Amino acid sequence: MNIRTAIEMDLPALATLFRETVLSNGPQHYSPAQVEAWAAVDAASPRFHQFILGVTTFVAENDTAILGFAGIGDDGYVASTYVRHDCLHRGIGSVLMQAVLTHAQEKQIQRLYAEASEFSLGLFQKFGFSQYDTEVVDRNGVQFTRYLVERV
Repeated sequence: MNIRTAIEMDLPALATLFRETVLSNGPQHYSPAQVEAWAAVDAASPRFHQFILGVTTFVAENDTAILGFAGIGDDGYVASTYVRHDCLHRGIGSVLMQAVLTHAQEKQIQRLYAEASEFSLGLFQKFGFSQYDTEVVDRNGVQFTRYLVERV
């Protein structure tokens, strides 16, 4: 497995991975309306461009495909952690999280924080993040509860 930084040409593949992962794994924890609202992503949109390229996003890939991605902002915000739906529980999320932590250490970022979903919360906790609150947000007219986590 190779870890590299995302580039603009990755956007369509990352959007597909994002959507397929949410559609495949979301129903375990979320309602059909929540899953569909969350999965609504447009690779060409400015919002998705910023989501991936507005931060440092690491991409895990093998010889044939992208397996996952994770992004971190200069302020310590962990913007994303997604593993391809058919590659879960193979250590890819852990490798990506380690890349995020190494980047934070190199940049001397003291506090990392994120909004974790039901299925990413365990990964964050595995890497020493603590839940300090929850919040309810609206995405495409549907409400979600997110777990606010941090690592200091």
